[in-house]
Amino acid sequence: MILSTDQKIKLKQLFENKKFSEIEYFVESLGDIKKLPSNILNIYATSKALNQNSKIDDYKLSAYCFEKIYLENNSNRDAFYNLIIVSVKATYFEYLEKHIIKEYNLNNKDPKILEGLAKMHFFYNNMEKASFFYEKLLEINPNFKNIWSSFLASLNYHSKYDQKKYLEFCNKFDQFLKLEIDEFTPNVKKNEKIKIGFLSADFKYHSVSLFLNDLIKKLNKEEFELFAISNLEKNNYDEMTNDLKDNFDQWYDVSNTSDIESIKLIRSLNLDILIDLAGHTYKNRVSVIRARCAPKQILWLGYNNSLGVENIDYIIADPNLVKKEEYKLYKEKIIFMPKIWNALSKPINLPEINFYPDKDNCFRYGSFNNFQKISSETIKTWSKILKDGDAKLILKSSSSFDEKNLNKSLINKFKKENIEEDKIEILSRKRTYSEHLESYNKINLSLDTFPYPGVTTSFESVSMGTPVLTMKGFNFNSRCGESINKNLNLENLIANNEKDYINKALSIKKENKIDQKYKQNLRSEALESCLFDTETFAKDFGSLLKSL
Repeated sequence: MILSTDQKIKLKQLFENKKFSEIEYFVESLGDIKKLPSNILNIYATSKALNQNSKIDDYKLSAYCFEKIYLENNSNRDAFYNLIIVSVKATYFEYLEKHIIKEYNLNNKDPKILEGLAKMHFFYNNMEKASFFYEKLLEINPNFKNIWSSFLASLNYHSKYDQKKYLEFCNKFDQFLKLEIDEFTPNVKKNEKIKIGFLSADFKYHSVSLFLNDLIKKLNKEEFELFAISNLEKNNYDEMTNDLKDNFDQWYDVSNTSDIESIKLIRSLNLDILIDLAGHTYKNRVSVIRARCAPKQILWLGYNNSLGVENIDYIIADPNLVKKEEYKLYKEKIIFMPKIWNALSKPINLPEINFYPDKDNCFRYGSFNNFQKISSETIKTWSKILKDGDAKLILKSSSSFDEKNLNKSLINKFKKENIEEDKIEILSRKRTYSEHLESYNKINLSLDTFPYPGVTTSFESVSMGTPVLTMKGFNFNSRCGESINKNLNLENLIANNEKDYINKALSIKKENKIDQKYKQNLRSEALESCLFDTETFAKDFGSLLKSL
């Protein structure tokens, strides 16, 4: 197909003016997309990738187009690199996976290929491989600031690196974070109220906000003035965002501002305390908090490990999470909540517990954690449990983007451990939170992942009367399950090692005492415990901040 001169001019003008939806409409009017020449297909695919209104199917189509262009001419590096970019953006790797290993074998030092491999393996929860490619990428250029956080976050998902090694990597990262900006000068005038800023990209329906929302509502407004510093794009706002906006005293959007601009803005607020809720998770602003924006800066909630950089003064934990002899392995000073490091709002309209034995008299283990947390160690351990008699494992899909391929990848890992597919049931993501909670009625016993345990899922599980078997850990992050169970007086459900984990799971299955009455009692005890006592938590949290 050859475009007329007028068509070429029109297409060029639309692209220059970023009229991506109009480009898509124009190109689709030309005929079958699959038959279009590469130059037109490239503009179309790029528009799909850049259009803020694009949905998952649009990104998939964009990836298909870039693959088609690449296959027509393997020397077209732009097409291949664009395929990497859109695959990562959509967390949809079906087209990329076919080619990226071949390209890596041709050039194993290409940063774009290494990043694509790292993120693809992270998605498919091949964490050791993800960390390998991130580390290789940083060996080539340690100044890749955006890669460092992804690498450090990935280390929490497997036990290859201990806390000492983790901190060593953090110290390396810290060397590249200093920004060219004036030193921080704190406000000498004492504020009438203690001004607290909360920095996050998760002020939406997200685990962070499920824990945060009640705290913001219940902190004493006569003592504290609360500032939201939001790194969430406005097109991702939802009902939770609106609820939070109503409860914060002030709201500031930094989602489209540079690090330097964000630092200047936050400093201008004259905060007493800045709390980072992101750590090394997605869309963090580590460089911003590293530059020092408030006299006291705290890491809490969204990342359960050391941030490992200068100018983070404190990390909030509880007595179950960090041992005294381990304090030196954290960059921050550890400060403690009395019982538990966070508390969840009691779910509204909690579904009834309707627990019935499986019709096949099959004991049902379950885990609704993200698949990224299901480590190779976890799969091996769960597989040994499943080999013992009539047992089933119920999981829940952790991705709405590429559910089919992600589920298939996980099933194949169990097959390698000689576990038949019919032993595993993967539930689709539920439309409502109530439906999600109701799914716990299908489970006798929740199996925690390790070394990265569940947090939100464990709170949810016990609120539905389903106990959680967890594993002892070696640092803050890996001990979260321990803290939850200790605060519920369920230390018998904390395994010392993998052998103990297996024995406890099989013993519980053999006794099979987790019935309707057990679940009702556990729910009552859990909901009355510190896990859901957000009123007391807010008072203790406020007291902790005032003591600094």
